[in-house]
Amino acid sequence: MAGIGPLSGYKVLDFTQFESGTVCTETLAWLGAEVWKVERPVKGELGRYSVEEPSVDAVGFVILNMNKESITCNLKDPEGLRLIRKLVEQVDVVVENMGPGSMDKLGLGYEDCKKLNEKIVYAQIKGFGTDGPYAEYPAFNPIAAAVGGMPAVTGQPGEMPVQSGLNIADSGAGYMCALSVIAALLQKEKQGIGQKIEVAMQDVVIGFGRSNWEPYYRTGKPPKRVGNGMPLEDVAPAGMYACKPYGENDYVHIYCSRHPGSKQFENLCNVIGRSDLIEDTRFKTPRSRYLYKDILNPIIEGWTREHTKQDAMDILCRADIPAGAVFDCDDITKDEYLRRRGTMVEIEHSKRGKLVIPGFAPRMSENHVEYRLSPELGSYSEKVFKEYAGLSDEDYEALKAKHII
Repeated sequence: MAGIGPLSGYKVLDFTQFESGTVCTETLAWLGAEVWKVERPVKGELGRYSVEEPSVDAVGFVILNMNKESITCNLKDPEGLRLIRKLVEQVDVVVENMGPGSMDKLGLGYEDCKKLNEKIVYAQIKGFGTDGPYAEYPAFNPIAAAVGGMPAVTGQPGEMPVQSGLNIADSGAGYMCALSVIAALLQKEKQGIGQKIEVAMQDVVIGFGRSNWEPYYRTGKPPKRVGNGMPLEDVAPAGMYACKPYGENDYVHIYCSRHPGSKQFENLCNVIGRSDLIEDTRFKTPRSRYLYKDILNPIIEGWTREHTKQDAMDILCRADIPAGAVFDCDDITKDEYLRRRGTMVEIEHSKRGKLVIPGFAPRMSENHVEYRLSPELGSYSEKVFKEYAGLSDEDYEALKAKHII
């Protein structure tokens, strides 16, 4: 069932799994495209079930596959491939993030699909560029993050590189792929052409780290790891400060601008009751404050420890001092404002009950996302294969009995 939105009327054949590809196609579905998710009969996509719970959709699958329709087909069976090729002829977009070379081996690569549908928009997400030395290398989020430079600038000075707790490479590649698909559809409408889109997760992470080239060219060296400090320059205050009741996430991050003329440090001194620091020569500039950060930071933390992270954030921000409480999943899930805004949405799953999960981040005045639960395995197969592949009732039942669909 297609959604209502700017992509209404477009059909997407979805050969994605896990996160990067599914983020792309879910984004397209939230914007109104009709997304047919191709899964294995009985087993589903690799991320649908977990070893611990083999008979119920994993929460991760539910989060990443909303507003889609599921069709099942054995792509290794000639009859199954014949049906999929019929669908390729009638869709606008194909998206895949299978292992390197997998779609070509099936006869469903870009050139194969272009022969069936000359104006197809064919998007693929891989770990590395397909024209380079790493083309055949397998990749998941931490691998792409590593070769994209993220751990090199993450962690404590003098210690090993650290991965992020967020799937920046996966979700980032998915969003970039969705953006590219939409651009390709616009180009198709204007110029009447289809095209191939390749998104390499390594490339995406490199792009997210573009600000690192400022200190690289300024110093002639790769940026160092600065923990919670400011990566672009050694300035202070810039870091995490403990708050009551002193749990593992009871911190607030405070950063005062390094730009000349900023009054943020002055404001901070006044808020914490230490206006005397304003005239202290040790703390006159962002750089000098960094040199004496071991003196300055305990003074600031003496104040933050008297407040909760939420109160500290509110007090500081109202005084024009950039500060962010460290919100964890529990904080975010229970945030009433984020519920009202639609950042977090509540859904009802038949087996898992009520879930509150992240929704579509942007707010568009003329596009309201109507969230639908991730599909049951194969729930759209009958409609698609009969209506678009021309199967009779008898043929459909026969192929279903043989687990071809």
